[in-house]
Amino acid sequence: MTRDSQLATHASLPWRRLVLSVLIVALSTQPVFLLGAAFLQLEDDLGLSITGLGALSAAFFLTAAIASAPLGRVVERIGWHRAMKINCVGSSAVLVAIALFARSVPGFVVLLVLGGAVYGFANPAANKALAEQVDASRRGITFGLKHAGIPFSTLLAGLAVPVLILSVGWQFSFAVAALLAGPVWVLIAVDRDPPLQSEGASPPGRGARPLTALDLVMLAAASALSAAAAISLGTFLIAAAVEKASFTEAAAGVLLFVGSMASISARIAVGAITDRIGGRGFAGVAILLGTGALVFLLLRPTTGLAFGVLVVVAFATAWGWTGLMTFTVVNANTSTVAASSAIMQAGIFLGAGLGPILLGWTIDRYSFSTSWVAVAGLLLTAASIVTLVGRRTRQSASLRA
Repeated sequence: MTRDSQLATHASLPWRRLVLSVLIVALSTQPVFLLGAAFLQLEDDLGLSITGLGALSAAFFLTAAIASAPLGRVVERIGWHRAMKINCVGSSAVLVAIALFARSVPGFVVLLVLGGAVYGFANPAANKALAEQVDASRRGITFGLKHAGIPFSTLLAGLAVPVLILSVGWQFSFAVAALLAGPVWVLIAVDRDPPLQSEGASPPGRGARPLTALDLVMLAAASALSAAAAISLGTFLIAAAVEKASFTEAAAGVLLFVGSMASISARIAVGAITDRIGGRGFAGVAILLGTGALVFLLLRPTTGLAFGVLVVVAFATAWGWTGLMTFTVVNANTSTVAASSAIMQAGIFLGAGLGPILLGWTIDRYSFSTSWVAVAGLLLTAASIVTLVGRRTRQSASLRA
């Protein structure tokens, strides 16, 4: 690649890698989100309860939480190409195995643990691949687009309800999802673009200083609380819409699809706004989380159309923050993107693992409405932590200046 073509790429978004990043995350998370989408069928076939659904989701995400930080360091060593190939093969194998062999809850547990372990590669590898090819002035929208992967996964799961699950069964939907591995593998194989600058040469952007270990742990804690809240949308929405809000199962699947689109749009929009104002991302994350808390409180008394509207807003706010959170880390720690973002990502996985267990138990023991009050509390606490880190790093930066 010539210097002129490098500069041209530097000024634009790395679209091919963005598509790859979205698809690798979507492929990796299909096992757990298809599980939620197919819950009502699994309830009949396997006797799965809401608490059991939460436990199965936890098996996936807690394994990913344990694997994320060490695998982030592995990605730094072996490179993102090889890490993504491992992830692609492993994730598609898990989907096929679920379709063929998962006929009991213990069988699902084993396969979801394997899927969660492989998923630990996906985000550090995608973050490293993107950081190599994007200018500091475009990082916000780049990672907003990259984090469309999870809501794209729930979008596919929601679409699978009326198209596949209700017509040909949940097993076939898992097998079809494995076909996503084909385009993912091709995109990995054809991408041989060199980094825009030498390893470790990219400085922190927008006046940010490198985040310390304490900063990263605090952001991981906020991510854990936020993810515990947000994952309830993807895991329990179908059941809540049918049981509490009088939706049909097909309509609930459509609502999951529309909400996922809202989350994707929000992640892109807040990234673009952050780039435009030259922000560091902390304030944007806190605003999204605080707004999401209010929306969950408003969900309690609503049904019908009002419920659907609020769910869409909840997707846009309570699940619209992840790209911006990753941006805050990547923007500051450009020389250790995979390892640093993996720490924050471990927090997301921890919350995504524990959240379904706690919220599933709350729903079984009390009600969906009670769980939404708990979700609001988690989001408010997370917003406070992010605000504190933002102030702490701003004060540190001014002291250095």
